[in-house]
Amino acid sequence: MDSITENITTPIRGEYDVIVVGGGIGGVSAAVSAKRNNSKQVLIIEKSVQFGGLATSGLISWFEPLCDGRGRKLMYGMADEMMQLAIRYGPDCLPEEWRNNPDVITSNKRFSTHFSQSMLVLAIDQLIKENEIDVLLDSQAVKPVMENGICTGVIVENKTGRSFYGSRVVIDATGDSDILARAGVPCECGKNYLTYVTYQVNMKTIQKAAASKDTLYVRKWVNIGSDLWGNGHPEGEPLLTGVTAEEVTKFVLDGRNLLFERVKDDNRSTRDFTVLPSMAQLRTTRRIIGDYTLTEADEGKYFNDSIAVAGDFHNRGKQYEIPFRSLFNSMYGNLLTVGRSISSSGWAWDVTRVIPVAAATGQAAGTAAALCAEQNIAVKDVKLEDL
Repeated sequence: MDSITENITTPIRGEYDVIVVGGGIGGVSAAVSAKRNNSKQVLIIEKSVQFGGLATSGLISWFEPLCDGRGRKLMYGMADEMMQLAIRYGPDCLPEEWRNNPDVITSNKRFSTHFSQSMLVLAIDQLIKENEIDVLLDSQAVKPVMENGICTGVIVENKTGRSFYGSRVVIDATGDSDILARAGVPCECGKNYLTYVTYQVNMKTIQKAAASKDTLYVRKWVNIGSDLWGNGHPEGEPLLTGVTAEEVTKFVLDGRNLLFERVKDDNRSTRDFTVLPSMAQLRTTRRIIGDYTLTEADEGKYFNDSIAVAGDFHNRGKQYEIPFRSLFNSMYGNLLTVGRSISSSGWAWDVTRVIPVAAATGQAAGTAAALCAEQNIAVKDVKLEDL
């Protein structure tokens, strides 16, 4: 048997101006921005039970630089707001020079910090509540309903069962282009080295935290496996796209096995792990092929439809403007994406997959979605001066 055909009745449970699928930093920024720009009804659908995505569930609790690495702040808006939210209620290691959020400093210290992923989850809950955004947690958006290149809404599976939520605009913030790919938007997949990040606590970290009176030092950020460039990738381990259940399962289990083999013979009373990641820590899975694909050759280039500028977290002094056209494919009139699934390739994909860019592109997508819903226009017809 190759397939099963089954007739399923799907009740309509809501109609929205904007639906955001995915509650990571990009999705949250998109939903908040849509609501702040006069979208009366906004829904955010998240497959886990907490917001923040890789920044929280994925334990990648380092907010990459908002600066150019030479003392000049580059990123404002939601990128700045989300960083301030990340450190408002928990410990951080933000350099003192950036403490009061200046535009310029005289040193080359980066405008970046580690933060408490748990406190950020709690803070985002309040942000969502304050902006009166509807929420579905523990819910998987499984299918966009398409009519002539327009998405009329999404089908959701959760404890309630199978439901349809209509929307005038849909933003794919899954990080994997799941909704856009199923809608037919052309996409490209990446390849991921095996990596596994977690937080270890041991006698040294406890002593350091006690001496400094700073709970940030209770934990040690442990990276098992590969770095960005493949150093440490296990021999014989395949590179994975992470766009199938089988590959995600392999990536997670192989990562946990690496950790287990590393620590199983340690003195069990002198170390522990405060938390393990509850999602796959993949870097580049699947991204759209949009109206413009950002590449490394675009470093320093000006775009007349630029909606953000991102500093290169690895290469000081380099920066990338992000064109609005990289957030959509105009053959699909009311679909947008954010974060690591925007149209970028090569090293530009690495530059644009990080937390600040997720927030910035989320702000642009949410604002554009609000304009589309209000004016009843396609994404490609959004006036840049309005955006």
